[in-house]
Amino acid sequence: MDYKIRLATKEDAKNLAILKQKVWDQTYRGIYSDDIIDKFDYKKAKENFINIINNNQISLYVVETSNELVGYMDVGIPIRTFSDYEQEIGLLYLRKDFQQKGIGRELFNLGYNEIKKNGYIRFFISCNKYNTNARKFYEKMGGQLIAEDEDNEDKRSVQVKYHYDIK
Repeated sequence: MDYKIRLATKEDAKNLAILKQKVWDQTYRGIYSDDIIDKFDYKKAKENFINIINNNQISLYVVETSNELVGYMDVGIPIRTFSDYEQEIGLLYLRKDFQQKGIGRELFNLGYNEIKKNGYIRFFISCNKYNTNARKFYEKMGGQLIAEDEDNEDKRSVQVKYHYDIK
């Protein structure tokens, strides 16, 4: 499979928003309400991606194949603070048809190495508590479960957090 991983640009923001909705549909249908997925706010998502791209303390990477974005990941300061952690790998998403091909591992390692290069000794990853595939992946990558939100009606907000040491 031919793909490349590169830093996102502002020109990617619209396609990132479209990709986010596709990934949400594939990953969270049945977890999030159909209404939330079906009424996805592309404009807000595009603005959020532009804000991340403009933040010099966060690197947003995209996975591209045949001029199409199929995944993304950010690394750097936490988008949502957690405890006293200074670094996180966040938003690690791949379309389902690109999972199980080593791309997620490559993105994770890219984030890990960037955090290490910047002199940090640990980081965390958050994911939805009900996203069992992501949880298995993060555990396979060596994550130690350190926090788990209590269940509530809005399953979007129920998160788990994994800790990683830099070696």
